[in-house]
Amino acid sequence: MKLIDRRMMLTELLLRCSISVFALLALILVVTDTEVKLIFTIKKTAKYTDMKAVVFLVVANGIAAVYSLLQSVRCVVGTMKGKVLFSKPLAWAFFSGDQVSFSLCFSFYIHFVCQN
Repeated sequence: MKLIDRRMMLTELLLRCSISVFALLALILVVTDTEVKLIFTIKKTAKYTDMKAVVFLVVANGIAAVYSLLQSVRCVVGTMKGKVLFSKPLAWAFFSGDQVSFSLCFSFYIHFVCQN
């Protein structure tokens, strides 16, 4: 049983670290991206701060990245101590946090896909 618990914790750690990396990558890509439109002789540069919805997307990605990073630290500490989460209320709290984080980011992505 110990081997299965350890594998489960390592899998969770790997998934949480990948979520953190992808959320940070999306945040960096959105923040550093600019678009230049030339209308006759006027040059207009668009940044992410021009639209409030994109600013909220950046904030949502930041929240998801920090939450996943904190959960990754919890996984590392749990693996080092050899503890597995057996508390049902705490497991539900982590599950709810994961769902809120996912829903927050996914709703912004769907919003942008449907607009374009």
